[in-house]
Amino acid sequence: MPVPRHDPDASGTAFSSAIHLPQDGGASGFWNAASFEQSAVIEAPRKPARAVTQVMETLPAERPRRFPLRSLRWRFGLPVVAFVLGVVGFLSGVGVSERELSEIDALSRVYYSLGLFLFGGLDLGTPVGGPAWGRGILWVAYFLAPAITASAVIDAALRVLAPERRVRRMRDHVVVAGVGQLSLLYLRRLRQSDPRSPVVVVVSPGAASSAAELREAHGVRVVVGDVASPALLRRLALSNARRVLLLTDDDFTNLDAATQILAQVPRLGPDVVVHVSDLRFLHSMAGTRLAKRCQIFNGHQIAASHLVQTRVLDHFQRTNPRDLVILAGFGRFGETVLEQLQRGAAGSFDHVVIIDVDAEQRALVFEEEVGFAGDYQRDVVSGDLRDPGLWRGLAARVDLAHKEPVFVLGSGVDRTNLRTAMWLARKYPQAFVLARSEARWSFAEEVSREAGIHTFSVAELVTQSMPVEWFQGG
Repeated sequence: MPVPRHDPDASGTAFSSAIHLPQDGGASGFWNAASFEQSAVIEAPRKPARAVTQVMETLPAERPRRFPLRSLRWRFGLPVVAFVLGVVGFLSGVGVSERELSEIDALSRVYYSLGLFLFGGLDLGTPVGGPAWGRGILWVAYFLAPAITASAVIDAALRVLAPERRVRRMRDHVVVAGVGQLSLLYLRRLRQSDPRSPVVVVVSPGAASSAAELREAHGVRVVVGDVASPALLRRLALSNARRVLLLTDDDFTNLDAATQILAQVPRLGPDVVVHVSDLRFLHSMAGTRLAKRCQIFNGHQIAASHLVQTRVLDHFQRTNPRDLVILAGFGRFGETVLEQLQRGAAGSFDHVVIIDVDAEQRALVFEEEVGFAGDYQRDVVSGDLRDPGLWRGLAARVDLAHKEPVFVLGSGVDRTNLRTAMWLARKYPQAFVLARSEARWSFAEEVSREAGIHTFSVAELVTQSMPVEWFQGG
């Protein structure tokens, strides 16, 4: 799935003379709307008092690889047994009623043994002559070989026509709902840590065309349907499941499915992971019983937390005076960065400047939903990041030249972030400049190293910040 490179509604930049009011985004999904900019939110703790929002650097979970020995024995053992019985029977001197086998060589007898696996055989007739034990084992091969062939044909047909029949027999499997970018990131990392873990992916009928690609790329079983349908949930063998991740583009679908799953299999509670993309909706859900029983998270939040802990805090510790932080682009991602700064770096900065085309409106929303801390000065500047006059006016208001400011370029347009970051790095060489991109671009990393700026991929941050427990066995 390609990562969007251009978002006309992203924060920080304006694409027309009119200023667009920030849109709520609804149940837009992780990257499903035009960009990553339209998702955000918070996480609820799982059982005792474990806060999912506390993200630490993760490493791939190590699990011993499991080989399906029982399945291999049945799949390859029985055909070998049937073939050997046929060869031994023919070599023992047993003949057949429709062919003269007394003059044929051993290789021909092997060929006739292979022919037993065809429906109707090779018109050899029935076993005659030879020792009784030879006729006995040849009769066994006569019945066993075509039965194996028939079972293989039936099994292949059921895989295509009724894949859920195989799902019902699964044990210790992971259920993933959705085929968006978040689901693909999870599956990619899961396969890195546990290549053989059984996985079922539920895709909506509209995304059924991606089933073959999912099977080939990630080795999963695909079930097409609505994950919030009670009938479909009953077919997923949830009582035997290890974990369920509800990552569709619809918040209501994810939460409704989670409610039904917890009613059916209460023990799964801490292992039901729900993505909610709408910031306001997630905050309103934070204190509910559902949020306390399962894990509710948002990709932007865990990515922002990871960025603050692994990049920004290190800079704060290296600088003696309290820092100036400039958030250029205050959309969903910028809001979550400021929220994580207030939670994890309080006292390390004394001044925050918020820049966005809708800065005033977005600041009001942030104050209502999260709240500004009172231990730092705050400036809100409305304008386009690409406008030189905006930066000239900011430099007149704030002393940037004699400080070591932290610039976080977080608009939804990669090229705007990179271009502005390079300009800021040249103008303020002592600054710590971070530039966001949706995906990881090799050329951007090379250019950034030359310019002395730091780029970060939101997708990579999300992947790195997923808790290790999401990839471990039960």
